[in-house]
Amino acid sequence: MRRTMIAVVVASMLAGVAVAGEADVVQKLGKALKGVATYEYGKDSGALRQAEDLVVEAAKDPELRARAEAQLLDGLKAAKTNDAKAFLCRQLRTIGSDRAVPALAAMLTDAKLSHMARYALGRIEGDVATKALRDALDKTSGKIQAGVIGTLANRRDAAALPVLGKLLGSQDVMVAGAAAGAIGRIGGTDAASMLMSARSKAKGQVLERVNDGLLACADQLLQDRKKAEAGKIYELFFAPKEPKHLRTAALRGLVAARGAGAAPLLVEAIKGDDPQLRSSAIGFVQSVKGAEATQAFAALLPSLAPEGQELLVRSLAARGDVSARPAVLAATKSQEESVRVAALEGLGMLGDASCVGILAEAASKGGAPQGAARRALALLRGDDVNRAIVAGIGKGDAKVRVELIRALAARRCTTSVPQVLAVARDDDSSVRREAIRALGVLAGEADLPDLLKLAIKPKEARDRTSVEQAIAGCFRRIEDAEKQAAPVLAAYGPAPADAKPTLLRLLGRTATAKALDAVRAATKAADGGVQDAAIRAMGQWPNPAPAEDLLTIARTSENRVHKVLALRGYVRVAALTQNATKMYVRAMDLAERTEDKKLVLGGLATAETAEALALAEKYLADAALQAEAGLAAVQIAGRIRVRDESRAKAVLQKVKAIVKDANVQKQAQDVLNEMEKHKGYIRLWVGAGPYSQKGKDGRAIFDFAFPPEKPDAKDVKWKRLTSGVGDWDINLESTFGGHDQCAAYVRTRVWSAEAQPARLEMGSDDGVKAWLNGKVVHSNNVNRGCSPAQDVVPVKLEKGWNDVLLKIVDNTGGWGFCCRVRKPDGSALDGLKYEAK
Repeated sequence: MRRTMIAVVVASMLAGVAVAGEADVVQKLGKALKGVATYEYGKDSGALRQAEDLVVEAAKDPELRARAEAQLLDGLKAAKTNDAKAFLCRQLRTIGSDRAVPALAAMLTDAKLSHMARYALGRIEGDVATKALRDALDKTSGKIQAGVIGTLANRRDAAALPVLGKLLGSQDVMVAGAAAGAIGRIGGTDAASMLMSARSKAKGQVLERVNDGLLACADQLLQDRKKAEAGKIYELFFAPKEPKHLRTAALRGLVAARGAGAAPLLVEAIKGDDPQLRSSAIGFVQSVKGAEATQAFAALLPSLAPEGQELLVRSLAARGDVSARPAVLAATKSQEESVRVAALEGLGMLGDASCVGILAEAASKGGAPQGAARRALALLRGDDVNRAIVAGIGKGDAKVRVELIRALAARRCTTSVPQVLAVARDDDSSVRREAIRALGVLAGEADLPDLLKLAIKPKEARDRTSVEQAIAGCFRRIEDAEKQAAPVLAAYGPAPADAKPTLLRLLGRTATAKALDAVRAATKAADGGVQDAAIRAMGQWPNPAPAEDLLTIARTSENRVHKVLALRGYVRVAALTQNATKMYVRAMDLAERTEDKKLVLGGLATAETAEALALAEKYLADAALQAEAGLAAVQIAGRIRVRDESRAKAVLQKVKAIVKDANVQKQAQDVLNEMEKHKGYIRLWVGAGPYSQKGKDGRAIFDFAFPPEKPDAKDVKWKRLTSGVGDWDINLESTFGGHDQCAAYVRTRVWSAEAQPARLEMGSDDGVKAWLNGKVVHSNNVNRGCSPAQDVVPVKLEKGWNDVLLKIVDNTGGWGFCCRVRKPDGSALDGLKYEAK
């Protein structure tokens, strides 16, 4: 009993909440509609936006929908302007029912509002709205009547046909044409009879609309599987005396209506004297099925001009009927290149293993046919196609063999790897190169040992580069780096010295710990070539693991070349680390030659730390390094300016004053110009979100305190805003997605050298709330697009770091913000720094 009572109480409470929610929506809509009544285009549309949002909300619930509709109808009666009435019609289109029809029907005769009434009625389903539109035909004329006719056509109202039939004879060309079009769209046997009857009397634009309507009727009959009735209409328009565009449309319809029986018709059209109809007929060839039709079409090829032959070959290929193959094969011998190309491409869809030789031969000749033949070889279907290709790669004309090997790669024929490996040692260099390239596409993990044997002992030493590339291609299909490295390590020990550089480079690609051990050991090999290759391999390592090895070699090696190679490698891998600046400092200490120092400065240019900027600045005074140091300084300053604008600006101005290189000066000025153009806008932020509440819109959640604005918040996940960061604004959709009715929080820190008055300038899409050092300094619950300085707020910066937090609320549409700190008079406030954590 107690549980039952509790359930009843809870249910009553929930029902009460629901009723209260509905009443709230209805009440708000009523208030909003008061502001709509006098609306004129170009004036404040806030009430309209609010009403529209509430209508959308009401549409989700049947009872609420009915109450909202009643309010809209009351609003329609109270509306003072046509702009207000047009707006209310748009809302009734969303939630209108039969109850709205009388009010909307009354507007159908109003020249200024008829189109909006039709817009609303067109969405209301059922006979009541349809009858209102039909009844309006007798009360309207001209443009308004034509519009009503169009809406009835959209509804395919067959009951309107008698009235529309009478309007076919209207003296108003617009009305008569609209009636013809509507009858055609409504469709059916009766509609077709009406238009047939009217066709003998119609002229000019009305005749064109009648013809269009008849064709639409035929299309509808065809869709309804009434092919005989549709065919009679198409036959009417296919008569020789009819305009070309109608004959073409009719031919398309006859092909669809007759199916396989349309072949003779197409044959006659292709044989005919009308080039436009011939081209259309050839295009329709692929729609007619059957081997007999294929033979009939193929027999036409010799009689056609080259342009027609090309089109027909392509249509025959698109049919996919292999019985057309002999005719297409014959076309490969045409004197016209365009026909040959079409035929070769066609064999890709119609050919079999017997076509392999013809296609390979054509591919070997070059020119436009080569590409067509290659594509066809890649597309040929059949289990025996690959076998036929493989059979031809071992002997014969070298150019043809190259094309066959290429085809195996294009077809991803991995079963051919043993045969391709065999020809990778062929006497012909072009065949070898193509085979090795194909192995890079086809070989897998199991084939690595054989590929390594080829790398160790190739037919010619110069083949090693190609084999190395092929093995690298094989690596890409082996996800486990250890499995890449293992066979290379096994092959390395017994390999001759001249093969070891290749193997060392391959080990560098795998970048495993064991691979690095082997390469490290090779730097101490007795053979100078092996040493050289090992140092080069470490210098190209894909991660910074060999950095200390390279540094040691650069410090201790007595071989000048090795010292330079190691230093260059060290500079390169430095860029792969999290703290590259310290490595660049060490590299600069080791650099002895000017060109080596230039190399280090080139690497330094990729850094983005204050220490890197200081190092680049240090060498501005060195005439030999001035240009490189200046370029590095410019690039580093361009990156750190978002954190320390004043420091970046000072160095850029110093570069301009000292460096003589015109290009460096220009780049420095470009960065300065960019800084001035968007001076002070904060682009360094972290964000959290999106936050929303079920059933609440953006305006409602504006004052709801989500975790980021609570002092004790602990589980907020902040992330750096890197996407959507523009020159002055930040698009939050790029980070948080295109959500509506939600909020996001963004924060940053502003460092001030002293306590001082300032002002916070903000723009937002839509609402914005701002905190400075934990205190709310601004709140604007607004619906707008973002632009600079929409809100200007006086603030007091404390000495040191100041925390800025913004809440950006999105209603609908775009979502973004901008913010900067200026002096109280709006001028630039120099010396500020920013960081986002």
